[in-house]
Amino acid sequence: MNAQILDWSDIPFVLAVCEAGSLSGAARQLGVNHSTVFRRIEGVEKRLGVRLFERLSHGYVMTAAGEHFYRNGLQLRDGMNGIQRELGGRDLRLEGVLTVTTTDSLLYTLASVFSAFQNRFPDVELRLLSGTQPLDLMRRDADIALRPTLNPPEHWIGRNLAQLSFATYAHTDYLGTIQSKPETEQRWIRMNDSANPSTMSLMTTELKPAVAPVTYSNSLMGVFDLVRAKLGIAVLPAYLGENCAELVRIHEPDEKFASSLWVLAHPDIRRSARVHAFFEFATSKFRDGVKGFY
Repeated sequence: MNAQILDWSDIPFVLAVCEAGSLSGAARQLGVNHSTVFRRIEGVEKRLGVRLFERLSHGYVMTAAGEHFYRNGLQLRDGMNGIQRELGGRDLRLEGVLTVTTTDSLLYTLASVFSAFQNRFPDVELRLLSGTQPLDLMRRDADIALRPTLNPPEHWIGRNLAQLSFATYAHTDYLGTIQSKPETEQRWIRMNDSANPSTMSLMTTELKPAVAPVTYSNSLMGVFDLVRAKLGIAVLPAYLGENCAELVRIHEPDEKFASSLWVLAHPDIRRSARVHAFFEFATSKFRDGVKGFY
């Protein structure tokens, strides 16, 4: 009968008994119960089909098979320790690829923050992915997500950087052309997302006169561009509206439509130096104040 496949996690138990010469000594070395060591050793011998130790009154003594296992097990342990030292140390250095996913509007607004991070850590290869389709950190599409949300996934680690508010804006020139017009003739611009209405659309529905003319865009940045093109009034994130000198705020932010900006990462890479550096850098920038965030 062929030997069964050995579980890698069993190797430290065998090595500990080889070095301690007893189950109790190995248990103390590993920080586990005496019975745990016994079960693991018995299991290894059963899977390999050989006896690794002679059970004597004064302890466990290696057989020829045990000595062979010990020699090769030491090489494996040394190899694993080497991998841990080299890769662990490399990850502590601020270099390598860091992929951040965010939205188009946040990338537009926070371009200076990303630029400052890249200049501060030139050996990090920063890759920015933007768009409306959220990427999956669980599949490791990206290392970090910078996203607006009120309910970040519980299995991710993250920080709440700032509150996101929404208000209505229009170009200063457009406001000049509609001063004598009734509100029902003032054009609004909104997202074309009736199937799954965004915060912007919900707030627009509440504020816009029902019969007022509307122009639609399928993207937030499209709405922003049309407002800047003097076409009409729109609900926008304050981080866009307040950072555009051409626009004037018409209605104040409504707290019931507020959200939060989170920086999120997969828990498996929480000790990555690159991820830690970005978390700390972004937190510092928002603590100092970024216009349009509260």
